[in-house]
Amino acid sequence: MSLQFVLGPASADHQAALATAVHATLQADPQAQVFYLVPNHVKFEAEVALLQALRALDAAADAGEYAQSAVQVLSFTRLAWFFLKNDPVYQQPRLDAAANTMLVAKLLQAHQSELRAYAGEVSHPGFISALARQLLELQLGRISATDLSQLVATMPASDHQQAKFADLAILLGAYEQAVGPYVTTASLLVALSAKLATSDLTHTYIYLNHFNELAAGELQLVQTMLSHAAKVTVALTLDQPATTVPEPPALFLPAAKLYHRLVQTAQEAGVAVLPDQFAEARELTSGVQAVEDFFIADTQGTPRPAVPNPTGLTLAKAADPYTELRTVAQRIQAAVHAGAQYKDFLVLARRLTPYQDIIAPVFAEYNIPIFTDLERPMQQHPLVNLIDSLFAVFQHHYQYQDVMRLLRTELLVPAEMPIAEFRAAVDVTDNHLLRTGLTGSRWLDGQAWVYFQRRGVDPDDLDASVTPADGATAQINQVREFVAATLPPLQADWQAATTGQEAAAALYHWLQTSGVATQLTAWQERATKAGDLTGAAGVAQAWQVLMDLLDDYVTTLGSDPFDLAQFQQLLAAGFAGATYTQIPSTLDQVVVSETGLVRLPKFKHLFLIGATSAAMPAVPDDTGVLTAADRDRLAASLTAGQYLPQQGAAVALGDPFLNYVGLLSADKTVTMSYPVYGESKNAASPYLTGLATRTECALESWQGVTPTTPVADMAGTARSLLADFVRVASAAKAAHTAVPLDWQHALATIRQAPAWHALAIRLAASLDYTNAVGRLAPELATALYGQHLAVSVSRLETYNRNPFEYFLKYGLRLQVRPEFELTPADSGSLYHAVMDQYLRDLAKQGRDLTAVTPAEIADAVAALVTAQSAQPGYEILTSSNSMQFTMAQMTAMLTQVFTILREQQSRSTFRPRRTELLFGQIGQQHGLAPLVLPVGPHQSVTLRGKIDRLDTATVANQTYYLVVDYKSSARQFKPEEAYAGVALQMLTYLDAVGNAEPAGQPAGALYFHLYRPTVPYQPAAAAAAAAFKAYKMVGLLVLPAEEAEAQALALAFDAALAHGGTSPMVPIGLKQNGDFAATTKAITPKQLAWWLNHNRHSIVRAARGILAGTIDLAPIQFKQEATTITNSDYQTIMTFDPATGFDRYRRVAPMSPEALMQHLKEEATDDPIYPEPTSGD
Repeated sequence: MSLQFVLGPASADHQAALATAVHATLQADPQAQVFYLVPNHVKFEAEVALLQALRALDAAADAGEYAQSAVQVLSFTRLAWFFLKNDPVYQQPRLDAAANTMLVAKLLQAHQSELRAYAGEVSHPGFISALARQLLELQLGRISATDLSQLVATMPASDHQQAKFADLAILLGAYEQAVGPYVTTASLLVALSAKLATSDLTHTYIYLNHFNELAAGELQLVQTMLSHAAKVTVALTLDQPATTVPEPPALFLPAAKLYHRLVQTAQEAGVAVLPDQFAEARELTSGVQAVEDFFIADTQGTPRPAVPNPTGLTLAKAADPYTELRTVAQRIQAAVHAGAQYKDFLVLARRLTPYQDIIAPVFAEYNIPIFTDLERPMQQHPLVNLIDSLFAVFQHHYQYQDVMRLLRTELLVPAEMPIAEFRAAVDVTDNHLLRTGLTGSRWLDGQAWVYFQRRGVDPDDLDASVTPADGATAQINQVREFVAATLPPLQADWQAATTGQEAAAALYHWLQTSGVATQLTAWQERATKAGDLTGAAGVAQAWQVLMDLLDDYVTTLGSDPFDLAQFQQLLAAGFAGATYTQIPSTLDQVVVSETGLVRLPKFKHLFLIGATSAAMPAVPDDTGVLTAADRDRLAASLTAGQYLPQQGAAVALGDPFLNYVGLLSADKTVTMSYPVYGESKNAASPYLTGLATRTECALESWQGVTPTTPVADMAGTARSLLADFVRVASAAKAAHTAVPLDWQHALATIRQAPAWHALAIRLAASLDYTNAVGRLAPELATALYGQHLAVSVSRLETYNRNPFEYFLKYGLRLQVRPEFELTPADSGSLYHAVMDQYLRDLAKQGRDLTAVTPAEIADAVAALVTAQSAQPGYEILTSSNSMQFTMAQMTAMLTQVFTILREQQSRSTFRPRRTELLFGQIGQQHGLAPLVLPVGPHQSVTLRGKIDRLDTATVANQTYYLVVDYKSSARQFKPEEAYAGVALQMLTYLDAVGNAEPAGQPAGALYFHLYRPTVPYQPAAAAAAAAFKAYKMVGLLVLPAEEAEAQALALAFDAALAHGGTSPMVPIGLKQNGDFAATTKAITPKQLAWWLNHNRHSIVRAARGILAGTIDLAPIQFKQEATTITNSDYQTIMTFDPATGFDRYRRVAPMSPEALMQHLKEEATDDPIYPEPTSGD
């Protein structure tokens, strides 16, 4: 029995030294049984390396295949299998990470009432996972619940750490009992130690390599080996024997601690400690050796001669992480073309997080196979989302988010339905649910859903209502019926389950019968056929984890009464602790890893990326269940054979060692780089700057490709050169220079390759992209709009505001995704419907609004609002108490509006003649004649619209008509907007009425604001007057040019003007002598004719542009406002940006009222398309 150390720095060849020792042992002892122990994740590589070395040492070995029956390369867990595979302990179920987390969740629930510090963490999967790891760590540290209880007994009640340790003592005690039927890592080490203690190990030789730290449980196992095996040999990355633990800072501190512990363990066991052996140095280039010299000199304070500009060392700074990783990929690809192999390369980072989203695409661009040696959590797998969504659907009773998340996993698909059809149906259902708010029992009540398509919300459209859409209705009902048929059976089974085993069996049966298992199998087969072995393995592993969790659940709680919430929490906790097993897809691939993981020093070339001051040295993490302070407190009460890994600031002492060992994993080249900019500006790591100073190496600057970069310098793959060409060409274009010839030739060569031809053309074309939308071909414009355009006024306003938005909205018919909310369009439609219906009802009764009492108005309006809210499209008004309150507010507003109208009519001669008066609508029976204007040869435009209210009055035997338009927001007639063609509505209404009834005279077109005004507190009479004035109508008022006729019409508007003053109803004021005051805002009939002539020109121009296929992205702009774009629903599609220089507004030059009217007059004289008025001036 003896202990032998093989020491040496990271530059030493520990592998060769141990191989020589193993060979010598086999030669000296024919009965020798050698166990070569390494960390689990390097076992395969270590076995291959050892056998190759033994074959080289064995002179009699065949040059072909080689095997060794006396040598076993194992990890600690595989060593346990070797000795315990036939023992009862190994037949017990294994407690893997997922099952362990689920078990801890159960214990946390069971003991919640006893806990003080952790009672509120029962439903937090993240904490449960951390607690599960902590309990395992305590067991591996050989720390029992008794140890914790003894510590708690010594702590005063006021100690803030007491509650935490008391809770841990309770949980660890329960955990020790609960894991009894299972095999854990800790129990396996204990069982293995006991087995070895009773085994004949006279000819057993143990070799440990790549261990620079051991847990207390592992150290106890090594102690047993020391006491019973023939010899234990330990290789450590340590430059000299550590008779005492060195004081920090010390580069080899972790290995020195282990050396010291092993020596003490051997001495306590009476095992001889043989003189240390030192491994021979590996053949390193001067650059790699310089890295080691730097770390030793910097950390140990040991002077070492520096070699200026050593061979094989490159230090660099990159513009950003993408440029940095791309440069690494390019250099790897160039080296492989020169004869290297992918397996010669190791790419390391202290933390790969900043690169995790670009590693795969960058290396794929260079066609480099990689193996990312990091654990990936399983929580985002669709199967995990499916299980989580199932519980949520039942717990929240079929809420929108839960059901849609379940369906979006695409694991639950009708067997007879192609996946493309299913996706389309789910999309339509998603939109329907979002708009209607259908939820809960509506999924299960058996009532068919009807998909109502809201045709439009244009104020001039007859079709502002909703109509059924048969195709979409069939889709949403197919999804509804599938959900109603698939989910309730599982819910019923769970409700009927009395034990955990019945519930688990029900879930397994449902996964089979619902097609989930079949769908997973199909995914796995598709991934395998596509060569995606990692994806295929991931599917299989996710299913296996779920099956293991169900098995573990049945084992632990199968006979207990079933608790659905507990079942959910345990499965969630189990998945939270589950990770994918990484499987290399090929032997020749680049390894991407982190410096914290042990790697064999088998690589030739190493790239260390992300060497920033924030990452190297790493910032200590002290966020575990037991913090550094907790561990120090606990350590003071433990024996020498009990300890936990360090945490917090103490970990930082070992950071140089991790990076040093990682950097010495290669023997030919080391390239160390950092990105100058990432999420913020970065500084270089002290390791990098120290190396640069010591070796006098100038930092290379890795910048993106520029026009001056030769193609040869960027040699990679066709795909990578295409990406580089785009950058070169973009830079050349920005500098107004030609693309260099060598880059032009490169593009031409790539274009000739069939595999890259289409992509090359598409990428090259993108360089000339200017956001130009082009123009529709005449035949396409005709197919979209026809030769005769029938269009609403508001649509023409949209075209004049931005032709491209018109094309998107009415040509392509793109629609904004509706949501379950009360939009202004919805409330406006309801207001218009109630206003129309009540006035129609009064007309049928032969009653005037002035003859109706306020109480009658209130009752009638309430009944109409209730009836209207029951119509399709208004479901939201009855969906909640808050929306019912909103409906009550709407009712009160409309009641007040009708009351004001009643008062207005009591002072006015004008009376409503028609409401919701249509013109130009197909199939109309009682509307006005259409307004049809010629556009060009064989082309015309028919205007359609809907006038909210048409009032008439007879004054001096002349009938006057007044257009009233209801608006939910304040509106005025703005001459500049009407002149620019974006406010056509009121002028077109007047034109339509005049066209249909030429005998009448226009009195104007006014806006009526539908709202409840806020009136300052004042006496009742004054408040009533203020409220009445708040409803004053504004817009375009027309008064005859002859004074007496104008005064008579003014009194028809408001009889109270007979006494002079300013009307609170319309913008008219009369002086005491009967003259019009300055407050009167009106135009003459002749001026109106000029306006209508211009309005027709605006309509014809817009219609001509639409029919010609003009779809310019040319938003109109008044002054400096940008609302045409910012208020558009299609802003993200248009990507309009005036800063590019390509996108420009159509700016409307300001014009005085006098100049504008002069323009109208000249246009009417030079190009008349509207007849002159028959009377008036």
